[in-house]
Amino acid sequence: MKRRFFTGIATAAMLASIAVPVANNLSFSNNAQTKAVQASTTTTAFLNATALQAEKSGKKYGVYPSLMLAQAALESAWGGSTLATQAHNLFGMKADSTWSGASYTVRTAEQTKNGAVYYIYAPFRKYSSYTGSFDDYGRKMRNTIGNGGLRYRKTWIENASSPAVAAKAIKAAGYATDVNYASKLISHINNYNLTKYDPMISTLTYKAKVAKSGATYLYPTDHALSPKKSYVNAGRSVTVSKTVTYYNGAKRMYLKGLGWVNGDALTTGSSQAPAGNAADAQTSAGQAKILMHDSYVYDSNGQKTKDKRLKAGKTVVTYGTVTLNGATYYRINSASANQFVNATNFDGTKRTLKKNAYLYNSTGKRYTPAKKWKKGTKHQTYGWQIKIKGKYYYVVGLNQYVRKGNF
Repeated sequence: MKRRFFTGIATAAMLASIAVPVANNLSFSNNAQTKAVQASTTTTAFLNATALQAEKSGKKYGVYPSLMLAQAALESAWGGSTLATQAHNLFGMKADSTWSGASYTVRTAEQTKNGAVYYIYAPFRKYSSYTGSFDDYGRKMRNTIGNGGLRYRKTWIENASSPAVAAKAIKAAGYATDVNYASKLISHINNYNLTKYDPMISTLTYKAKVAKSGATYLYPTDHALSPKKSYVNAGRSVTVSKTVTYYNGAKRMYLKGLGWVNGDALTTGSSQAPAGNAADAQTSAGQAKILMHDSYVYDSNGQKTKDKRLKAGKTVVTYGTVTLNGATYYRINSASANQFVNATNFDGTKRTLKKNAYLYNSTGKRYTPAKKWKKGTKHQTYGWQIKIKGKYYYVVGLNQYVRKGNF
């Protein structure tokens, strides 16, 4: 039986002009690197060009962005392979009988049942941009039938407890025949800190009420991609057992026994876990919220404490609000604790753009392909302005920034 071999390897091997050493991709070493790696100009440029799309596709299809980026880097030699440069194909997706779009034929490696490698010319899918490649990959992860059901179901964000677990599952499902495929993916994820692009996942359980009647869904994907599971009426009390917070602050919550909903389906004005009233807040359970901005901890006098600064993306249990020096704060850690965090770091402030704006990452690099937010549109900003390389920005999502002067 002939089996598909690691197509990115073969594609990279064709090009003498590729800057990434091909021999590293062909290696079957069992020793995954664990030492931190300083990203080169090539890897930085690749991540700047692909990270935002990975985050968007991850949200749409319920797949870890870090896994997608690791596979894209490995299969395409950090965007240097023939398929990547000529066909925007980052994942080695072949143009089989189900594909009706454009194709691009290249020399690729195959592997026989006994492990012998040989080369053939084969057609691969051709996309107009990286967006098409990520979108096609997402569909493959959700929809491919095989292994007694949906083939890649164990890689889904609701089923895999971590990107490493998902990487092992994708190898077990037969995505590639390289015996070290999973360890190579995990090495990329760790060495290049790709988990910073993943959504924040909280398994903290809390009570909430449904804000508007509607369907619940089987998967935490875009609703158009998921079967409906149940229906809930406005005002119904539900138990939230999992919360996924994405790069732009949007949330999907799992209602225990009922299915997935978007954050705005619950009783909250900002798609955060509900704050409740003062009486409701004084419970042992508290309410779970996700920090969108690095935050200092304050005491009841509005003075900074010596507590360690809390990092964006952290799940924090809150116990109602108080007003300190004219500003609103959430009490944290317990109903009686003398620890408070500014509410805007959780809930944000809605601002209107005075001019068109680009999105930037935490190093001040504009995401590519460039995405503009239009003048006059309203967006949630979190916390106070921050300074990146001499310029001021507002936080608009996890690892997402817009220049202050645009608001």
